[in-house]
Amino acid sequence: MPATHPKRRFLSTFVGITLAVLVADQVTKPLVVYFLGRGVERDLPSFFAHYFTLFWRFPYRSSGHIVTIIGRYLQINFTTNDGMAWGLLKGHPLELSLISLVLCILIWWLWRTYGRSGLYLTASLGLIMGGAVGNLIDRFRLKVVVDFVDTLIPIVNYDFPVFNIADAAASIGTLMIVIYLFWLDGKRLRRRKRLRVVDLTEYHA
Repeated sequence: MPATHPKRRFLSTFVGITLAVLVADQVTKPLVVYFLGRGVERDLPSFFAHYFTLFWRFPYRSSGHIVTIIGRYLQINFTTNDGMAWGLLKGHPLELSLISLVLCILIWWLWRTYGRSGLYLTASLGLIMGGAVGNLIDRFRLKVVVDFVDTLIPIVNYDFPVFNIADAAASIGTLMIVIYLFWLDGKRLRRRKRLRVVDLTEYHA
């Protein structure tokens, strides 16, 4: 049986991670709206059917109920955001949809150019792509993004902006790439030091 081509294998990994993040994001958002929203249909299948056929409007609002998981440090708190993190570009859903679309194209190009040679970058870019597509769907279809993970960072006591699965996946993927770039930089520095030692040895020989 012929071995799977590495680039084809990484493509399936990239698509698989993207789809996993996308499905998790698109399932958790309506569930949070259903259990913590106001004005939702009582029947869950009817609510899902209505939710996924909404376009360019979002009729649900928070009921004010909050689910506590770890005290004030981790809570489920349904809210919506018509901008980016920290309120950037608030009230510009079309512009944000276009930015998200350009970001998705850029991520695909990055994977095609750099990521498909290795599993680590494939996974990192797959997480970012899944997050970008998840929020793109919300912005284009609903004009808002559904957020629900409410965290308070201990020690510094910082109330972090409420986020969702897509945000978390994109942030983890970005952090992985930053770590990878630092690792590459360290690898280059170690290689230069070794070459310098070799040059000095040959010079004094």
